[in-house]
Amino acid sequence: MQKDFQDALSKDEQEAHLDTDYLNLTDSLSENPVLSFPEIEVLLLFDSDDAKFRKFSFGFQGIRRRLDIHQQTLAIALKRLVRKGIIAKNSDKEYFLTKHGGKLVSNLFNKEGEEAKYTCESEQNHFPSCGIVMKINLKAEEHKKIAKKLKGKWFSHYRYVGSLLGEDKSVLEWITDDANYSARFCANNDGSMRITVSALKFCEGVKLREETNKVALFIEKNLREIFGETPIYQSKVESTRNPPSLDPTYLNKWVEEIYQSQIQQDYS
Repeated sequence: MQKDFQDALSKDEQEAHLDTDYLNLTDSLSENPVLSFPEIEVLLLFDSDDAKFRKFSFGFQGIRRRLDIHQQTLAIALKRLVRKGIIAKNSDKEYFLTKHGGKLVSNLFNKEGEEAKYTCESEQNHFPSCGIVMKINLKAEEHKKIAKKLKGKWFSHYRYVGSLLGEDKSVLEWITDDANYSARFCANNDGSMRITVSALKFCEGVKLREETNKVALFIEKNLREIFGETPIYQSKVESTRNPPSLDPTYLNKWVEEIYQSQIQQDYS
């Protein structure tokens, strides 16, 4: 069993800093394991292309703030998910989906043959976001240099959530300590960058623009520290309205629906 499990791991996963229990599994992996309510909550964070295919990784505190979940409950859920081989930890001790986990998340939240995946969204619940596009002359791979400098940093009332350091782009995410706004920064190989600040609750447009400018100033300050006085070209992006990003107001109802569906399938 242990050899089969190791063979199922990708090269990146074999080289990652993994939980000891992850490498000493004695129970066979189930294609669709029974998941607890908190485990499904956690996996909702990984239901994105960045997480499933590019290994976006989340820090412990980032997950806790995004889900507004009790610290001990989260610790237990993460340990169980690691033991099941669904997630693993990288060298920065941030959590990412394994190949097995990516397939499970796709099966769980994006059922084939259904009209739409499970959702708690409705048009009236869509919250605004505001973005700024930036441009700077970069050499290949220098987006990783930016990401490594910003990774783990807190600023103002923004707390670090997680990151992705890919070959063609790097992505970082933050959330405010009151969980009212999330901020995402994406830097590409060609030097184009985008800052997106999304409201997680209803807010005034003026306040959202203030938050976006606050994040932009932080990013610009760090860019100048890395590259000196290199010109940074900026253009404002029109605000848009997006579905709520795991808003706790709707999250429990959504997860309960998925949880009950899973229980019915497992015991029918």
